[in-house]
Amino acid sequence: MSDLEEGIIILDEVSMMRHRISGLLNDYKFRVYEAVSDVELYNILAEEDVNIRLILMDLGYDVNKGFEILAKIKEKKPYIPIFIVTSHNKRLDFIRAMAEGATDYILKPFEDELLLEKILSTVRTKYKIMSDNINISFNIHNYLNAELKKAKKGNYEITLFMCTLFEVEGEIRNIIESKYLVALERFYDNMKAHLWETDVFERYGSQTFIGVFPYCTAKNVDKLQKKSIDCFREIVKEDKGLADLEIAMATITYPVENMEEKELLLALGMRMNRVVEGMKG
Repeated sequence: MSDLEEGIIILDEVSMMRHRISGLLNDYKFRVYEAVSDVELYNILAEEDVNIRLILMDLGYDVNKGFEILAKIKEKKPYIPIFIVTSHNKRLDFIRAMAEGATDYILKPFEDELLLEKILSTVRTKYKIMSDNINISFNIHNYLNAELKKAKKGNYEITLFMCTLFEVEGEIRNIIESKYLVALERFYDNMKAHLWETDVFERYGSQTFIGVFPYCTAKNVDKLQKKSIDCFREIVKEDKGLADLEIAMATITYPVENMEEKELLLALGMRMNRVVEGMKG
């Protein structure tokens, strides 16, 4: 399969958006497909002469149908990463997309350079030399499935952790003030510096982070949360302009809460959403 032509599918009802994303890939040797409907998408996936490396899809005007398409793709082609590129900024849509298997959730309007870097880091790791800021895309679903199997076999607990930095007013968004972008980067660096080698802590979307912590028991999640709060307070202490930024966190521990990977991510996301809503009051 690796010898086949590499393809990327763009599913969006708006032709201007399809052409815009397609134009970003003009300098790269990908076969770019534009699809306006799920039928066109499925027909492309049925072709045998192309290795689809990524799907970028809008949820469309009918959000529920968009999620049905996402679920169907993940059922038939679970190995293909999917970016949700959409204007739907409701936190529950974000959570549902994560649970259904989306690799990333990118809000419109987006910056072309940011989207291109995410695409290249996912489909062609050799393009990493283009920018020091590109990180190899992390697939939380594949990793979590593997870790849950290890935990079950080794009979130990594993904790999933989610946190988001946000302003009390407003929903999630993609283009945020530069000072917050800096804060997100510093928080990420601070957290990574305090973790064990077995721990994973990565970004998902623009403002959210997901962590997988093997051997972290339900009794020890308070230590994990305290570590996160300390890292957050450290960046706020250094910059008083971040005083209106808040942190929300949620955890779930397996096998204390014995669910499948998708159920765990959904439950985790819903818990964090309740925390955020409670803080908004």
